[in-house]
Amino acid sequence: MIVRAALCVAATSLLSGCINNVQVKDVQQDKAGFLASHFSPSSLSTGVYKTITDADSGQMKFKRIVYQLNWDNDVENKDKTYKTSETYTLTNVGNGLVEVMSENSRNGVPFSQDYQLSYRNLITIKGQSMNLGANIAPMEMEMKSFEHFDPISSFRSGLEYKYKYGTSAQIMNYRDGHTSCERGDAQPASELNATLSGEAWTISCHFFNQNDVLQSTVKFAYLENYGITVAEHVQSSASVNESKIASFTVE
Repeated sequence: MIVRAALCVAATSLLSGCINNVQVKDVQQDKAGFLASHFSPSSLSTGVYKTITDADSGQMKFKRIVYQLNWDNDVENKDKTYKTSETYTLTNVGNGLVEVMSENSRNGVPFSQDYQLSYRNLITIKGQSMNLGANIAPMEMEMKSFEHFDPISSFRSGLEYKYKYGTSAQIMNYRDGHTSCERGDAQPASELNATLSGEAWTISCHFFNQNDVLQSTVKFAYLENYGITVAEHVQSSASVNESKIASFTVE
């Protein structure tokens, strides 16, 4: 314990503090509790939280949304295309922020989970992914600061996010990133799923890394009545994936 404490002091002076490893099996005992305790708005830095709440004080008209996406993966390679499903649970925590837990499964068997605090299910502010077959989850990643942040109300003229990010424990040498989004056409949301009301606007977002190199392009449906986005198309150097909304419930 003394050696570990000394290592903590040394690590803090460099890149990060010491944190306890997250055991995947422990998270499974109380997934909702883990999400609430690790990804609440109070877990953000004061600067990041203020940037978001100053930009967007609008309130979303739901308590919780649960929806399922059915994915066709590697659609550009017909010989390797495979199907997965992803179930999202979104909890409204105010000012456009939602706590998100998603679970991915294949052939009815879950294989991974993501825990996030997200801005309208569009930009991940803080997140952690875990392989359900692993012992330890990777470290949480989070936004450290924003140079530019557009509220969703600006989507008709385009959205821009410029930020620094790193692990939750990291205190220096953050990475730069930015995301640029443009609006497409609108359609009745019911065309995506019969239970949906209002309009669904296409928003295409391009995610760039610290070297300003494009990493992925994601096409979202912005469900205007609910104030959130749902991913429809993901394109990267690894694959092209497309989704359909299989179910959608609102509380």
